[in-house]
Amino acid sequence: MSSTEIRSRTGASWLRPVVAVVGLLYLALGVAGFLTPETAAVGHETSRAFWIFSLTPLLNLVHSAVGVLGLLAATRRTGAIIYCWVLFVGFAGMTAYGVLATSFSTPEDPINLNWADNGLHGLTALAALVLGIFAARAANRNHPA
Repeated sequence: MSSTEIRSRTGASWLRPVVAVVGLLYLALGVAGFLTPETAAVGHETSRAFWIFSLTPLLNLVHSAVGVLGLLAATRRTGAIIYCWVLFVGFAGMTAYGVLATSFSTPEDPINLNWADNGLHGLTALAALVLGIFAARAANRNHPA
């Protein structure tokens, strides 16, 4: 086996386990939200929280879906790369929405975001961007045009 073949097999091999861990963390957060009894009501209320993160059925569903998709994406390198880019776009949007919703604090906010959620979503978007860039560079290095 040549060194090029070895590099192409191991090029971004770190990405799949990282995506699996992100998926597990979001799945755990979503399931914990569903198991917390205060999530039945809808609307903005800061008392409904798991640790420092706010809870609503919609937010729990989003977190659970992100977790399941992360675990599924971790089965293939290409899926993990696509997951990183989708995660970046989705959570960048969630962060923008969350900053506006938290700043203006409307009582009919269906997602009930707080600043801890905004920080989590912003850091997730940033991490997904960095992972996506490094994984794409590793893939391009291993398969030059």
